[in-house]
Amino acid sequence: MTIYNKAELDQLRVVRKRIKEEFGRAPTLNAPNLLEDILNYSSRSKDAITKSQIRQLMEILGEPWTERFMELHQLY
Repeated sequence: MTIYNKAELDQLRVVRKRIKEEFGRAPTLNAPNLLEDILNYSSRSKDAITKSQIRQLMEILGEPWTERFMELHQLY
C-alpha cells in the first residue's frame, strides 16, 4: 500500500471528485493501480480543469509521474 502525505491526499481527493463528476465513478484510494487509472482518465477527459488537476497531482508526486503525464499528453 502506498502512503501519501497530506498534500498528495488533498490533491487526490480533488482529482477523484472531478473524475467522478465527469465519468460517474472514480478509482478508490486503495485501488492497486490508482495512479495508472488516474493517468488513463486524464487522457479520456474532455475537461481542461480535470486534466489540470491531474497534472498538478502528478507534479506533487514527482518522478516518474510528472514525466509519464508529460509523455501521455506530449508536453515537452
